[in-house]
Amino acid sequence: MSSIHDLTTTEFAGLSPRPVLALIPVGATEQHGPNLAMGVDWRIAQAIATKVAAALAPTVVATPPLPFGLSAHHMDFPGTISIGADAFRAVLTDVARSLAVHGITKVVFVNGHRGNENVLGVLITELAHQHGIEAASTFWMTQASDVIARHRATERWGHACEIETAVAMALTEDLVRPDALEAGDLIEDYGVLEDNYQPFAAGVVRSFASRTRNGVFGDATRATSESGTEISAVAIERTTDFVRDFARRPSRLTDRGGPWTS
Repeated sequence: MSSIHDLTTTEFAGLSPRPVLALIPVGATEQHGPNLAMGVDWRIAQAIATKVAAALAPTVVATPPLPFGLSAHHMDFPGTISIGADAFRAVLTDVARSLAVHGITKVVFVNGHRGNENVLGVLITELAHQHGIEAASTFWMTQASDVIARHRATERWGHACEIETAVAMALTEDLVRPDALEAGDLIEDYGVLEDNYQPFAAGVVRSFASRTRNGVFGDATRATSESGTEISAVAIERTTDFVRDFARRPSRLTDRGGPWTS
């Protein structure tokens, strides 16, 4: 088995060779319009992490997912649950430090929610330089960006769209609502350099409800399971390649100036 939560403590202790890296799926529980159930971000992350861990077991294992993320920008839509950056970092820091006690000193966060990316950058830096834990993060939309570019059908895609819905069809079919799929009902109200789909954009905080009336970008009615299978397969393959290499490399952390202790 490739997931820690499916093992007994005796079975975990008996793994040979010993695990050296853990995959920690992270996502969100947030609105995805009428198209997708609200757990789709963490469920996709969990599916990817489980498949990668299975390919690299037993030296790589997966942990249970963190199903909550930074979703404040979705709170206008019913059912969304959001946690803050401090809580997110605190929980995942303690998870990583717990794994280190058991000899797993490398972690990769398998992310399913773009809103987590900035805080994950801070978290992996802190783990390395304050706790001596080598850490990295992956995001399937980044690992499969070239394939996504071939399949996306809209300019403003990325949330409950033809891409995310397609990947959900391939990996978490039970979360898709095929009889309720809608295109985004977009609100085109962008200030100067405020449109992050265009070059030279500034960083601006806006709620999702100020961008789309139904909580959707893109056009989920154009999603296909075939495109989702191709996108997810590439993301899983590239993530596996990265994790395999990251796991086998000697530690690149140094004692110069750290690691610091909390």
